[in-house]
Amino acid sequence: MASSTPMSHDFAPGTDVRETVKARLLASQKLLVVSLYNVAPLLDCVLAASLLSQDNYHEIKAEKTPQNRARKLLEIVQAQMDESEATRFLECLRECKQHYPRLRTWLSAETEIPSGPTERQLQAHFYSLCGRMSSSVLPISLALFSSSTLTQFDLERIQAAPTPTQQTQTLLSICLSKGENACKSFYEALYSEDHQLAEDMNVTSLEKDLPSLSLNCDSESSSVAIAVEETRDTARHLPYSGVLQQVKAQLGVAVGDEARLNVCELGVAVGLPRRTVRECLLEGVSIEDASQLEAVVSLFMDKTQEADRLMSRVAELGIQRLQLSERGCLSLKLLQEAEAVLRSGSHSHPHTWDHLHDQEHLHGPDQLHVGDCSEQCRVWAIFSFLLWDCLAEALEEPEMKPNSWSKGGSLAGVLQHLQGCERVEAVLLKELEQCWEEGGGENLLQSIRLLAQILRDLHPLQNHLKLSGPVDGLYTCRLSRIHRVTSFQGISARVIRKALNSVIPASVHQDLMPRAQQYRDVCLKVARLLHTVQPERGISDFTDAPIAEVTQHICLVLSRPAFNSQAFDAGIRHRLLALIEFNPAQLGLGPLMQLHQETLSDLLHYLQPGEHHSFWFDVQSVRVLGQPRLLSVSSTRGLVAIDNGVEENFRFITSEATSFLVRLRCLGYEEAKGHFLVSEPHCFSASQLGEESQCAIRWLGGQILAEKENKMWMREGGSGWREELQTVAQRHSVQLFDEGCLFKVTTFEIECEVKFIYRCGRLWAKAQKGCEVL
Repeated sequence: MASSTPMSHDFAPGTDVRETVKARLLASQKLLVVSLYNVAPLLDCVLAASLLSQDNYHEIKAEKTPQNRARKLLEIVQAQMDESEATRFLECLRECKQHYPRLRTWLSAETEIPSGPTERQLQAHFYSLCGRMSSSVLPISLALFSSSTLTQFDLERIQAAPTPTQQTQTLLSICLSKGENACKSFYEALYSEDHQLAEDMNVTSLEKDLPSLSLNCDSESSSVAIAVEETRDTARHLPYSGVLQQVKAQLGVAVGDEARLNVCELGVAVGLPRRTVRECLLEGVSIEDASQLEAVVSLFMDKTQEADRLMSRVAELGIQRLQLSERGCLSLKLLQEAEAVLRSGSHSHPHTWDHLHDQEHLHGPDQLHVGDCSEQCRVWAIFSFLLWDCLAEALEEPEMKPNSWSKGGSLAGVLQHLQGCERVEAVLLKELEQCWEEGGGENLLQSIRLLAQILRDLHPLQNHLKLSGPVDGLYTCRLSRIHRVTSFQGISARVIRKALNSVIPASVHQDLMPRAQQYRDVCLKVARLLHTVQPERGISDFTDAPIAEVTQHICLVLSRPAFNSQAFDAGIRHRLLALIEFNPAQLGLGPLMQLHQETLSDLLHYLQPGEHHSFWFDVQSVRVLGQPRLLSVSSTRGLVAIDNGVEENFRFITSEATSFLVRLRCLGYEEAKGHFLVSEPHCFSASQLGEESQCAIRWLGGQILAEKENKMWMREGGSGWREELQTVAQRHSVQLFDEGCLFKVTTFEIECEVKFIYRCGRLWAKAQKGCEVL
């Protein structure tokens, strides 16, 4: 507990190094006061460590503002703690660092271990070695593996790199991340494998500091053979490697830098709290699937030590639940381009502008600054495009205007639009903004991890219903992707084919570079397809027009009423605007070109006729009446327009047979009445019921759907029924709640199927399999 004897703030020369802890805290007072906006987690940790008295605790909590609470806590640290206690306080702060993202860099600086001489030597040799180690990188890697300097996973990462230069970069980065001893081991292996290169790198001057490697030819061959054999086995050097290999095999995850899964969802599916999994993946884990999978498997095993439990849950899991859409995979591939630039050090020079609040430098040939800051521009252009693209997945109506980026719009503005959106975790957005505000290499690399998780959450392969809850048996439902209802009806396949066939192939334009040709082709096809939605004179003239003229035309067309959010999907329109804002030929980004081609594919799919344009059954919630759990809700097939109505079948899976209430509405568009929303027949719930009020409600003649304790759900009866219900509620002090449209489903087994129907201005439900419907 904190001592009552005040300590001096002065530090005499020769004072023990630990005394600098309080000095550092005092010097960083301003940053700490701003960053400790919620001291509760830190107080709990400090109190548990017996560093505060109960009086101290209540004294801090009594302060009226967050800043004053932080000041009071720091005041107690300075006045009542000795250096040993201050050091323990700092450890508590590190334990709570996930609550204080603004302090991530500060805490890293406080704990940073100075580089050793061999690390500094390897850093200086990094680029020279990358150009000269092509023939020796794999033998050196195997030697380091056999000496346990590298793990099997490290070795697989090196072997998976596509070129010897990239293999060398991976090897050197791993050694630097492991510290001084690993760097010494690397030079030992280099000296043994390539004596001439080692001498050129002046490794002989380090020999006196390096332990003997004692690898003759025979022993080296033996060690390499053993290393290769162990690589093919279960890699005993890596904790839980056997379990990891089984999980990889079950999920089909290959070694390499692919990012095609939402591994956070895997952690949640096997029973771990989402917050715990998320924090694990954000703590220095690379964004490729293999690294993320290793982190989640290790997390589960560290907590449970139950491999069979993990494997049984993975076996029950459908891989489709984890897979990302093609757009999601391409977005992560583009993000890896930014990561590669950051890790290469090309972005380490000082910033010349505020990227977070100024985007004028990133768009158009007249605004993109190339030359000495081209790599810097490229990284921030990637961030800008991906965040812009997030708006199309996260918001019903993306609000950024076509020219807003060059007229005051910014990354900060996009982040502001995303705030409060239930499809993106607020904590990720907040930390992302702080990383970009503070800048620096480590913060930008951390922003890569944060943005990668946001992209994974927004781009599932399956468009399924996500369940949250339950709260008192109520599960809220939300489609994993936004369904926008518009007046658009689709274009016939014949018209679409004709429009695409009218575009002259890129090979005709021999003066263009391949990527510029591809970009021109995509833009011309988009212009032709938009012409099918709203015919425009003069479109044929664009065959030989400059690309700037084509993109300007697309922007003009998209600004017309035929493409507003009531008439055309706002997400598709938003992505078409991104197509003309971000030119992959100018930015030199292949994955960006692939994303633009995916945008063209999305447009082609959207233009096809179908009921999905103008209708949507929205399953809002499911209330389970009992202890069983709701496991999943899914559409078994798409919408079908038939018999002057629309139908769709849904499958419900529960842990056991039960009864539940489905809250449903539909949104649609009909030419005669425009946009409409239907939640009829209407239902109500009544709570705080007594015996007399229950009888009075039954007497009204509405259809009773369910009763639970002192609560009742009912469907309205004939004319005047709703007014009579309100009169009864007032007379008996009953609380009434509008429940929209409800259907009661009683199942006979764990899986059932129900058909929902919209016809004649109201909703219907019909049992299809394993249930009855009321």
